Amino acid sequence: MHEKDPIELVADEPNHPLSDRIVLAAPWWAVSGFFHLIIAVICMYIIALLPKLDSEVPAVIRTPTPPSDPIRPFSKEIQPKELDIPERSQEQVIMPAVPSDHTENPTDEDFKKVKGESSEALTNQPFKGRGTSGSIGAGSGGGGVYGGRHGGKELLVAKGGGHPGSLDAVMNALRWLARHQNEDGSWSAQGHTRRCGRIARFQGVCSPVTGEESFNVGLTGLSLLAFLGAGYTHLSRDLYDGIRFGDVVRNGVKYLQQAQDASGRVGAEDVSQHMYNHLIAGFALAEAFGMTNSVMVRDSAQRALDYTLAAQNPGKGWRYRSRSGDTDSSVTGWAAQQLKSAEIAGLTVPREAYAGVLAWYDEVTPDSYWRTGYTDSRAGKVVKPGVNERFGDHPALTAISVMARVFIRGRGEPAVRGGTELMLADLPEWDSSGLKVDLYYWYYGSFAMFQAEGPKSPRWTKWNDAIKKALLETQDAKEGDCRHGSWEPVDRWSSDGGRVYTTALGALTLQVYYRYAFGILGGH
Repeated sequence: MHEKDPIELVADEPNHPLSDRIVLAAPWWAVSGFFHLIIAVICMYIIALLPKLDSEVPAVIRTPTPPSDPIRPFSKEIQPKELDIPERSQEQVIMPAVPSDHTENPTDEDFKKVKGESSEALTNQPFKGRGTSGSIGAGSGGGGVYGGRHGGKELLVAKGGGHPGSLDAVMNALRWLARHQNEDGSWSAQGHTRRCGRIARFQGVCSPVTGEESFNVGLTGLSLLAFLGAGYTHLSRDLYDGIRFGDVVRNGVKYLQQAQDASGRVGAEDVSQHMYNHLIAGFALAEAFGMTNSVMVRDSAQRALDYTLAAQNPGKGWRYRSRSGDTDSSVTGWAAQQLKSAEIAGLTVPREAYAGVLAWYDEVTPDSYWRTGYTDSRAGKVVKPGVNERFGDHPALTAISVMARVFIRGRGEPAVRGGTELMLADLPEWDSSGLKVDLYYWYYGSFAMFQAEGPKSPRWTKWNDAIKKALLETQDAKEGDCRHGSWEPVDRWSSDGGRVYTTALGALTLQVYYRYAFGILGGH
């Protein structure tokens, strides 16, 4: 692993400004009335110009290939559990709307001083959202689903078998993302190079430039998830390289809100594969709301969920466009994550939405082999013609289906065990040619394996040893270079997302030890 210098935390501002003391001392109704009066007097409209997104993205196709060494089905004595989801009203609960054109005053008081938020809600203090105290599934503790993110990460990394440098690697990746965020709060596949050199100590240009600008909304959501997964929200005051991480998160959330239309969709509809953009953005908004209970995010998260539910193919999953009639396992995986995060945050997710996810993965996962297919049960290599045929094929879709099963139904079914067997036969490896590199697979595989097996399992240890070597030894670590903290865009899908994609996914993968504690989602 490359040696990294300690990260220097720049001195923060005073911990208890007068406004916070007022908020903490006054009754809620008085605070609410006071600040709504201020906002009504001084708020003004800010209309950000969204980047123009390309409308054409090469289609992803499947080239069928027969399985070479089928795994025998496990004993039928192990029967899948029935769908075990708490009964909820089938009537969708719509939260009170927050005006979409409401903006911040120069000190962003409406983001900082809403109900349930104060200066106590920092990255090293308990959060204020439902997900930080609610119990979802077996094994959840007092810290709730998000509890491991704000404190004790070192202990969870050690318990999960992480390397002492895992936290440093995540932090360096976040610092790279913060330095390359656009002024409007977004991240872009190609335009991020315009931000190179903005911090004097980091010189050079982050090349090569790959990726499609049409995925910028999704890349923004993915980058926000990396910050949220490490415990940073719009309330965070931590400064690195002169950049406040709370500002990074707040500006990213505002960009996604401004990219959301009246239907709840985030991102332009005329973009090919626009559901990827929407689902990843909706996932990030749900987590941002769940971690803070901020009324400034609640409406956006709810409307994004409403659009996702309306876009689902009845009884199945999702594809590139709303209710397209066909389903694929990759897009459905992002939808499953948004649904689960929305549920954790306290939004209502109908039982039939989860049932459709599981029905789809059951349909495309043969019980004689357990390898999940892309658009049907014929598992094969997914490629973009003329772009990535040379790259190795990996069971990424199987990892997605295993993660969804564990998060929704639990670990006690043959498809989970069969899927992890396939993943253990294809461990992460960053080879010199890059042809074996697939961060998409590694991200889903790490969360699926950790949740299916647990931190004490030898099977998890085998996977974890491989992922640590693959990521910790390949992160750009040259001090003073603008690329410091990122991963090179050489993997199977870097042609879509570029360096922002590989760096956000790398950070998210190394957060597996604390992002969701083992056993806190789903059942046994």
